[in-house]
Order: sequence, then structure tokens, then C-alpha cells
Amino acid sequence: MTELSMPITALYAGILCLLSVLVANRVLYARLNARDLREGQEETNMRVQINFAENVPLAIAMVLVLELGGIPGPWIHTFGGLLVLFRLLHAWGMYSDPGATYPRLIGAQGTFVLMSVMGMAGAWLYLVPFVQF
Repeated sequence: MTELSMPITALYAGILCLLSVLVANRVLYARLNARDLREGQEETNMRVQINFAENVPLAIAMVLVLELGGIPGPWIHTFGGLLVLFRLLHAWGMYSDPGATYPRLIGAQGTFVLMSVMGMAGAWLYLVPFVQF
């Protein structure tokens, strides 16, 4: 990353920020039109937003930490792209059916696995200088 360039993470943070606005607006719409929604739809919308708010900030922070730590650009695109994909799958699965669905499962578990991999990579980046091989 040169001095004048933006980090790759800015692309995925921007996409996820827009997705966050979309998710939040679904909650607002549900609150304004509660009488017209199917049973439990307002709660489902709030659960999607809460899950998004619980996981995305830490995940995108890890993408940035890894990028600033020198992880190559293709890996950063992979991490960012998977994060966007998993969050879209989770939301789509929840909106289509608040029960158990494969998109919801893949989105949630994919996010957790991705965060675990990025967490291990971040710890590894920090520990490597201290380890004597």
C-alpha cells in the first residue's frame, strides 16, 4: 500500500456500511408497518440487524489489521469478499424464513469460520517476530 492509496478494506467496509443501512431500514419499515407484516417479521428484521452489528465491526477491523500487517492483496479481497457474501447469505436466509435455512446456516457459520481464520492470522502476524525457528 502506497502512501496515497486507500486500503483495500475501504471497499468492503463501504459495501458492508451500505448493507448495514439496508438492514436498518428494513427494521424501520417493519416498525412503521407492523400491522401489515407476517407474524414475527419485525423480530426477524431486528435479529438480522443485531447479528450484523455483533459480527461485522470486529470482522472488518480484522480485515484491516491483516491488510496493515502486510497480508497480500488477493487474501484481503478473499476475506472481504467472503465477509460480504456470508452476511448477504445470512440476511437472505433469515428474510426468506426465520427458521433454519441453508443460506442462514452458511452465512452464520461461514462468518464464524472466517473470523476464526482471520483471528489466527492476526495472532500469527504478531507472534512470528518473537518465535525462533
